[in-house]
Amino acid sequence: MKTNLRFLVMIAVSLLMAVGASAQDPFFLHKEGVKLTYADKDKKGKVTSYSETTATQVTGDADNCTVTYSVMVMDNKKNPILKEPMKQTFAVKDGVVTFDPKSLVGQIMEGMQVTVTGTPFKLPTDVSVGDTFGNYTITINLAGIKTSTEVTGVKAVAEETIDVNGKSIDCIVIENTSVSKVIGIKQTAIQKVWYGHGIGPVKTNMYNKKGKLMTSQELVEIEGL
Repeated sequence: MKTNLRFLVMIAVSLLMAVGASAQDPFFLHKEGVKLTYADKDKKGKVTSYSETTATQVTGDADNCTVTYSVMVMDNKKNPILKEPMKQTFAVKDGVVTFDPKSLVGQIMEGMQVTVTGTPFKLPTDVSVGDTFGNYTITINLAGIKTSTEVTGVKAVAEETIDVNGKSIDCIVIENTSVSKVIGIKQTAIQKVWYGHGIGPVKTNMYNKKGKLMTSQELVEIEGL
C-alpha cells in the first residue's frame, strides 16, 4: 500500500513541477491527436515502466486554448497498470499555461488535495541559458497524511538537441533542487528536464545530492507530429 501511494504521489508531484509555459511555440504538447510514449528507467538504464500521453482535445489557438490529455501508465512490458487512462487539463490564457491539479487528483485517489505555494514554475518560450525562476512548494494531503516537495534553484542551464527515433528535438535544460517528504521519508534530489518546443518534457533525469543518477524518463516514440 505504501509503495503504491508513494508512486501515485510522485505522479502528481512530477506533473505539478512543470506548471506553466508561454505560448507561440510553447514547451508543451498542444496538437490534437499526437501521442508521446515515455520509458522510465532505473539508475542502470533498465526500463521499469512506460507511459503514454495523448492530446485528445484542443480548443482555441496556441495563445488561448484548453488542452485535454489522456495518460496511461504501463509496466515494463507495456501492459496497462490502470483500468482506464487518467485525464489532465491545461488552460492557456494570453500565452500562459496553467495545470489544473483538480483534473488529475480525483482520478489518482479520492480525498487527495494538492496545494502549490510560492512562485509556480512557468517556462517562457524565449527562455535563455542563465535565466532563473522562483522557488515553490507542492503539498499533498491524503486522509490527513501530508507530503511536501520544496523546489529551489530553478535555472536554465543548457541548450541541447535530443534525437528521438531519427527526429531531432532542440531542447532547453531546466535544473532544480527538490527536498521531498513522502510518507515520512525525506529525500533531496537534483532534477534536470529537457523541454522541447511543441512537446514539453523530452527527457527527465533525477540525481541524488551527490550527483549520481537515480532514475530517468525518456521520450521514445512520437506519433502524429
